[in-house]
Amino acid sequence: MNAVPGPRGWPLLGSLPDLTRDSPGFWMDLATRYGTVAVFRSGVETCHLVSDPALVGSLFQHDTQCCYKGRHTQRLASLLGEGLALLNGPPWRQRRQLLQPAFGRRPVSRWLDIVTAAWESQVPVWDEAAAHGQPVEMVTDLLRLTQEIIVHILFGRSVQHQVTAPILGAVDTLNRHLLRHLLREMVLGGRLNRWPLPSTRRFQTALATLHATLDGLIAGRNEGDQDEEALVAFLSNARDERTDARLTPAQIRDELIHFFLAGQETTAVALAWVIHYLTTQPTWAEEVASEADQMLSGRFPTIGDLSRLALTHRVINESLRLTPPAYGIGRRTSIAVELGGWRIPAESVVIVSPYVMHRHPDYWDSPTRFDPHRFSPSHPQPPRPRYTYFPFGGGPRRCLGRHLAMMEMLAITAQLARRYRFHRVPGPRVVPRGGMTLRPHPGVRVRLSLR
Repeated sequence: MNAVPGPRGWPLLGSLPDLTRDSPGFWMDLATRYGTVAVFRSGVETCHLVSDPALVGSLFQHDTQCCYKGRHTQRLASLLGEGLALLNGPPWRQRRQLLQPAFGRRPVSRWLDIVTAAWESQVPVWDEAAAHGQPVEMVTDLLRLTQEIIVHILFGRSVQHQVTAPILGAVDTLNRHLLRHLLREMVLGGRLNRWPLPSTRRFQTALATLHATLDGLIAGRNEGDQDEEALVAFLSNARDERTDARLTPAQIRDELIHFFLAGQETTAVALAWVIHYLTTQPTWAEEVASEADQMLSGRFPTIGDLSRLALTHRVINESLRLTPPAYGIGRRTSIAVELGGWRIPAESVVIVSPYVMHRHPDYWDSPTRFDPHRFSPSHPQPPRPRYTYFPFGGGPRRCLGRHLAMMEMLAITAQLARRYRFHRVPGPRVVPRGGMTLRPHPGVRVRLSLR
């Protein structure tokens, strides 16, 4: 077989500078220049970007058979713990089966009142800003909102802020340093992460704070009234059907850390992108507001209402198409695989990018245009292959929290559009910037006015 095509890159570093500067743009360029499979070096690693829906589907279908979470990700397990996202093989399969019942479409509906309460606590802040014409930074505000939601989902409706404040501070530090930590693992075998650098010390201090606080919450579950719908209660009571084994306190803590890291930034960033598009597309903002007025009559939506917010759903889907927060999915091959006539050796990094596939001109008409009509059942368009759109991943490792994320996004988007008009604040053009999530840079600054 011929060698897989791709850029030569820099000595020692390969394409790491391009990847660090603009990973989604770099991947788009790779797909355009080199086709369905492209190879590049990232430090000492040989990586392959796959940009064909059939090949992406094949990888997802055989994910846990031919691929695994690689050694760089595994090094994170020594820091963040062995939660579901970092497990492989039978341990992953057993943990997934154990956790799955908590995250179906019906089970997550029991947390809608938590979303409602968090929304109501944020409204006075936005109302005051609207009354005084003060701009708000939506990424920051929505992170605060989703953090409040995930805290009460994980630990219960009655958990106090003074208990969770150290968690929020620690998670913020971890989120800011996690990508740097991962990239350092690709250079010099990760030795930089073992040097006593200031960023490394901050990372370690935040992690120690998080561990100590969570261990205290888990140990104190039996003291006083407990919310049995909290995820910590589910984790404490969950049993393996085959072995009757239960999670240890350390395993519960690891899962809580992973749920916290995964469950607040991605949703907040996704919501911020929705607000960005509604600000730049006021016609769509008016249509979402009109639908919310018609369906909700001024009240917060129920679970039954959410399924009827069809236009709002399409707006969210289109925002997730253009700017999926989880913009790249990486695996390491456990065996040599053949993809599209190319041989990928064992122990190679393989990347599939929702960002690239969602904007691929072979499958999307005017791919950079914001057009929620694409997701209308009546919209005339040729059928697209399955893996041209996969904001929550695919295969057996598909995002466990996708139903919770969509519930939050539908409820909050409808309420925001119904209550406020969004006015663009002059400033630099908002562009996607790759980090642990695909954030809007330099942010989403808007001025709100009450309807």
